Amino acid sequence: MRLSNRRLRLSSVLNRNNRGFTIVELIITTSILIIVTTLIFANYPKFRENVSLKKTAQEIALSVRRAQTYGLSVREFKQGTGIFPGYGVHFDITFPDSFVLFADVNGNNVYDGASEDVESLKIQTNERLSGLCANEKTPPSAGCGFSKIDIIFFRPKPFVTIKADGSGFFDGEIKIISPRGQIKTIVILSSGQISVD
Repeated sequence: MRLSNRRLRLSSVLNRNNRGFTIVELIITTSILIIVTTLIFANYPKFRENVSLKKTAQEIALSVRRAQTYGLSVREFKQGTGIFPGYGVHFDITFPDSFVLFADVNGNNVYDGASEDVESLKIQTNERLSGLCANEKTPPSAGCGFSKIDIIFFRPKPFVTIKADGSGFFDGEIKIISPRGQIKTIVILSSGQISVD
């Protein structure tokens, strides 16, 4: 008798502990999962666009850095020519999805067309150039209404030559914009510093 009473009590304790979820607990758990999933998917397009914009800005900054490396390392333009020019990057607002890495063969501190091309670079994402600015970091500001900007690196000069629509400046900024209107800025200072804001 004692043994069967113990079995009954033990079996009733086990049954109480193995009842599972109540319908209320199941509804609450499912609701929490739905809310978290909705929040994640609602922010995903903005997150994806922000990552794409940062990536594009970094790629443009790396292209400017490559021009700096070519210019400061005295790279020969078109092997066998014996020409060792400065190198630069040319941005034109009328072509918002591309820019040019060029060699300043004649040393006039501006891009003179296809004869100076090293490489034409296309922005592979949906971002586009939205503004070319000068002296935004160094007063007095010249604003952002420029149509062209050339950033050129010469050896042995430690400084950068920045020309916006033919005039010289202390710093240059290239603004890119995403389809939803987010903006990133690539800043090039006359000291040679390149950063993404």
